[in-house]
Amino acid sequence: MPNSVVKAVFKECQVDADGCSIRYWEAGQGRPVIMLESTGWRQSMLHDTLAEKYRIISLELPGTGDSPANTSSKSIGDLAATAAKAVATITAERYTLIGTSFGAHVALWQALQAPEQVEALILVSPTAIKPLEVLAKATAQEVHQSMFAHPENAEKHPALSQEIFAKEQELVGRLTSGAHDAVAESRLGEIRCPTLAIFGQQDRFVSPEAARVYKENIANSNIAIVYDAGHCIIGDRPEALVNSVSDYAEHWETFIVGHQTGLINP
Repeated sequence: MPNSVVKAVFKECQVDADGCSIRYWEAGQGRPVIMLESTGWRQSMLHDTLAEKYRIISLELPGTGDSPANTSSKSIGDLAATAAKAVATITAERYTLIGTSFGAHVALWQALQAPEQVEALILVSPTAIKPLEVLAKATAQEVHQSMFAHPENAEKHPALSQEIFAKEQELVGRLTSGAHDAVAESRLGEIRCPTLAIFGQQDRFVSPEAARVYKENIANSNIAIVYDAGHCIIGDRPEALVNSVSDYAEHWETFIVGHQTGLINP
């Protein structure tokens, strides 16, 4: 991906759903692409690249980022339903749904519960299937460093504040217990839309076995393993992630059905 990507200008907006006032950021025109990503990564090279061709809507999930603590969602399914309602208010069109890390877990449930809305699904470092245990008392800085394959990449990006980190960890822990989502796994076969799951080869938060589960259970799925990348692929290998996601977002209709797996080298 060339370095000449134009920095997109995102407009901050707000939508109400299930009693939550949800912030979102919007840029670009064209087919809608909804993004559920990690706090601190809402203005990345990926966003700028996609905004050149699509209408990008980046949602702040209730209980993440600067939003108030979320005590109303009782499950990942609840949170996904709230996200789906918010998006339905913003656009009536079907959309490509991109989720990263915990956001990918939510996106997976959104695709399961609102299949009529989602035309393509992209899961980046999804934590729903076979997550690895994270030290219970790890600090925001310690978790931040563990997300990257190389310490120098972690140093280029700020960690979450301890306050936001604690709030998000409470939400994730309450909704998932940090455990494998057996219910989601049992329902993967229901996903009919084209699906791409991307993993960093050196991800310390998700087992390498997770890719196989998606590949074997989602009929129209493609798997990409990014060499020399940790859980935060955009921080370790930004161009590799941008190329994979933007290519799939543009060409998913013509991707070959049939469990493709690829290793993305430098």
